Amino acid sequence: MYALIKLVVLLLSSLPRQWLLSFSDALGVIWYKIDKRHRDVVLSNVCNAYPDRFSGDQAQRFAKKIFKHTTGILFDIIWSYSKQPDDLFKHFCVKGIDNVEKAKQKGKGVILLAGHLGNFELMSAGVAMAGLNPYGLYRQLDFRPLERLLKETRERFGTTMIPLRRASKKVETLLRQGEVVGTLLDQSVDWYKGAYVEYYGRLACTNSGLAKLVLKTRCAVVPMFIIKENENYILEFLPEIPLEVTGDPIKDVENNTQNFVSTIEFMVRKCPEQYFWVHNRWKTKTYCQIDDK
Repeated sequence: MYALIKLVVLLLSSLPRQWLLSFSDALGVIWYKIDKRHRDVVLSNVCNAYPDRFSGDQAQRFAKKIFKHTTGILFDIIWSYSKQPDDLFKHFCVKGIDNVEKAKQKGKGVILLAGHLGNFELMSAGVAMAGLNPYGLYRQLDFRPLERLLKETRERFGTTMIPLRRASKKVETLLRQGEVVGTLLDQSVDWYKGAYVEYYGRLACTNSGLAKLVLKTRCAVVPMFIIKENENYILEFLPEIPLEVTGDPIKDVENNTQNFVSTIEFMVRKCPEQYFWVHNRWKTKTYCQIDDK
C-alpha cells in the first residue's frame, strides 16, 4: 500500500502546478458541499471568532475558501514531493531568523511555536532554508502507509520527527543540549490534559505540557508561522515570548499557556483564510458550560 501511495504522489507531482491547483480547488468545493458536519464546524468557528465580520452569505463564501485552502495543503505537499531543495527553496522567503539565533545563544534550547496556519506541512522546508535542522513533534497517523510517507516528507530536508506519545523526557534532554524543537499548540485537548485559556475571546482547553516544559527547562519560545502568497511561501520567526514566573505553579502554567495561545491568535489574525478552522478548537467544555446545559 505504501508503494502504491508513493507512486500516485510521484505521478501527480509531475503534473503542472496549475493543474494541481485547479483540481485541488474543485475538490475543496465538493468537500464543502457534501461534508455538512465539517461545514457546520467551520461556519460556527468563524462566526464566533469574527461575530461582526460576516453576513450569512459572506460566512458561506469564507468557509468555502477554508475548504479550498485545506485541500490545497495536500496538493502543495504533492507538488513539492519531487522537487529538489534548490528548486523548492526558490518559492520560500524567510524572515526573522535573527530571533532564533538570539534565542539559541542563551544555550537552553529553543521551542519553535506554531499553529495550523498556511501550509504548516511545508514548514520543514522553510526551516531548512533558514539553516536549521530542528526536531519536530507530531501526532502519528493510524494508517501506517500514509504515516510512513508523511514522516519521510517531513524529514527529507533535515528535520527529525518525534512522535508526541511519551516524548516529554526526550524533548527535555534535547533542549538541555541546546537543540531546536518545533511544536504546534492550537488543538483542543481533554480537560485533564490542559488549561482553559482565551482564544478569540472564548475559553479553549489547551495542552499545558508546553508551559510546564518551558518552566522546567527555561528554554526560549520563538513563534513561527508560514503563509502562502500566490505560489510562494513566507516563513516568519517572531521575537521570543517572555517567560512569566510568579512562584505560583498553577498560575505560571496558565499565564504562559495563555501567552502562547495569544501569540498564535495574533498570527492567525494576520491571515485567517489560511487557518485550519475545520478543527473544533472549542470542543472541550468547561464545567460551567456543561452545567449550563
